[in-house]
Amino acid sequence: MLYELRKYDVMPGKLPALLDRFGSFTTKKWPTYGVQLVGFWTPDVGAFNNQLIYILAWESFEERMTRFPAWQADPERAKVWAESEKDGPLVRRVNNLLMHPTAYSQLDAGAPYGPDAAGRSRYLFELREYEAMPGRLAPLVRRFGDFTVGRFQKIGFRQVGYWTPVMGGHNHALIYMLAWESYDERTRRFQEFRADPERQAVFAASEKEGPLVERISNVVMEPTAFSPMK
Repeated sequence: MLYELRKYDVMPGKLPALLDRFGSFTTKKWPTYGVQLVGFWTPDVGAFNNQLIYILAWESFEERMTRFPAWQADPERAKVWAESEKDGPLVRRVNNLLMHPTAYSQLDAGAPYGPDAAGRSRYLFELREYEAMPGRLAPLVRRFGDFTVGRFQKIGFRQVGYWTPVMGGHNHALIYMLAWESYDERTRRFQEFRADPERQAVFAASEKEGPLVERISNVVMEPTAFSPMK
């Protein structure tokens, strides 16, 4: 699978209108064109308050380049856009990134990140983006696969998926997503992970020739009412 991470910087005051357009029209029309929505979120902590973030899934780059332009050319879409933007545009800019899943990405393995959403409260989702040091992406990806993913699971992290960029952004990033019941749970789990003696030993050994990560950015997000992931 190929995944597309899309981030919308929304015009001031236009977030409710854009959410309504996605919820009442766009996400309902997408299946007609074979556009598969993975999840849709609004930032809670760690990003701008006028941003939307969502992920699409594609079978291939060729599918993406066929289906998405067909959706953009839809006459009904053009009509809805014109009506919703009669007082000005809703979106300032769109950033998108095409990503491949890693070999250990839970989403592609069909591993659930939690029980069915109908029987629980909605999770918080955390999108974490690691910028690797030059030439250090491969050992970073390997450290996650050989150690971190397993230790996360043992501690109780809910892991959604792991990806590396294919097109857009830059070529030395590892991106992954976690799900939490609460901020308190997030704090406890990360404290336990960081204090783990084996983690400290593994990280020290993997960084004996220098750090693997230059910078980490993260955003905690809330799923929208129409998000498949909740």
